[in-house]
Amino acid sequence: MKKLISIILVFIITSCSFCSCTEKNKGSQINVKLYFSNSAKDSLVTEDASVDAFLRKDTVGFVRKIMKLLLAGPKTEGYKSVIPEAVRLKGVSLEKEEDGTVNIDLSKEYISSRKKDSPKSEELLARYSIICTLSQFEEIKKVKIYIDGKDMLALSGDNEVLSALGSNNIMIDSPSSVDTKTEKFVTLYFTDKNGVNLYPETHKATMADNSLEKTVVNELIRGPVSSSYVRTLPDGVQLISAETTGGICFVNFSAEFMPKEDDDGPSQRTIVYSVVNSLTRLPDIEKVQILIDGKKPEKDEYQLFSIPLERDETMIVNKK
Repeated sequence: MKKLISIILVFIITSCSFCSCTEKNKGSQINVKLYFSNSAKDSLVTEDASVDAFLRKDTVGFVRKIMKLLLAGPKTEGYKSVIPEAVRLKGVSLEKEEDGTVNIDLSKEYISSRKKDSPKSEELLARYSIICTLSQFEEIKKVKIYIDGKDMLALSGDNEVLSALGSNNIMIDSPSSVDTKTEKFVTLYFTDKNGVNLYPETHKATMADNSLEKTVVNELIRGPVSSSYVRTLPDGVQLISAETTGGICFVNFSAEFMPKEDDDGPSQRTIVYSVVNSLTRLPDIEKVQILIDGKKPEKDEYQLFSIPLERDETMIVNKK
């Protein structure tokens, strides 16, 4: 009898658990983080939202729903949408030749409605908000953006088609960076009082957003630890963004990156190659393209900004 009662109890408990799970899944919601901008429009912030769980079964429909929430803008006070209000979602599709890549087709207002004097960094934040929002889901590895059915072009002005990017290609502040405490050893290149040669110095640095690229540039901005070396990057320079694709790291600095004519600091070549040589130590980076406020400087006497640069070992001096 006791054995029979035990069997019945197990059956009842199992049945209740099954019913409970069924009811829980019916009409359940998925938590989603929507990426917007802070009020200064220099960093990404997140806002929680929820969508019906059943939508997850249809990737295209799911992405369409998430994009509509993103285009609707934030509800949190102080948060800003960096995607122009007039932008419409024209289409969503899956890339047939590359699993995990989603194609997003936006209306022409994404480009045309921006003011001529708008900072290029705003478009980068808009693009990043889309990529970070969608690539938080494991089935979406990369996002490619189209404008009115045509390939979106890079900010460089060279008619270069932007390839599909994932969140791992993006190096920009986001809330997750606060919680990231991973430390890495990175090798950087600084100069001395002569401002010509580059000398390696290893730093133990805290990672942000699991981005080695961003970590390296931030450490260069902070400067050397040894008093024997001199910082290469000018005072006040800021990293606007960095994205790596096809072996090329595109690093976008603020205008302070360009040294003034009366500046007696390191030469422009030394400044540029401290960045190039530091970043090309990282895996998968073969060249570095430096941009200033989202574009190549018109004045480029030494041809340091016109094309992506490879590593230059001749400038490096290894002290014994």
